[in-house]
Amino acid sequence: MQMQLFCAALACALVVTDARAAEKEKSPEEIKRGIVDAVRRYANAISCPGVKVRTDDALALIPVEDDERMLPKYVVLWSGDLGCFGGAGIEATHLAVATISSGKYIVDPRLSSPVVTFESPVRFVKRVVSYTPDSMTLQGNVFGPQDRRDPSIPVRFTVKVDDKGNWIMTDKRVLPLGTAGG
Repeated sequence: MQMQLFCAALACALVVTDARAAEKEKSPEEIKRGIVDAVRRYANAISCPGVKVRTDDALALIPVEDDERMLPKYVVLWSGDLGCFGGAGIEATHLAVATISSGKYIVDPRLSSPVVTFESPVRFVKRVVSYTPDSMTLQGNVFGPQDRRDPSIPVRFTVKVDDKGNWIMTDKRVLPLGTAGG
């Protein structure tokens, strides 16, 4: 009986080890898809159904030394109606921070919308220009004086994370009309 228990425990340990090894062998695209799926589920839980999350908007951040467990983190931009208040003009871009822990993709709500502030001069971020572990340069459109329904003025702006996890705008500039991605 003890030998059977030992063999069963050994088999379980090997399965867990194999599952963790398989997780480490996933391609960056598979990991991004898992992260995006976790963010989509989180966003749909706190907003109206139909949230938009693109794999291209999952940005891998390098763990910093003060991270407790040095887990890889991803900032993911998503678009939806936060709180599901409905009506025209409520949908916008929001932010979520996700990681992989024990083989599971997890969103950290303490570092994500609506708990943290994501300052943006645009309703929808159209393009990620660049990013570092603590800042992002993004692009979108703002309304011009003649715009009624759709914003036409391309802007590029930078947000930087503060010590509370809020993403605060530190720079904004208007781009020439017709700028790609704007």
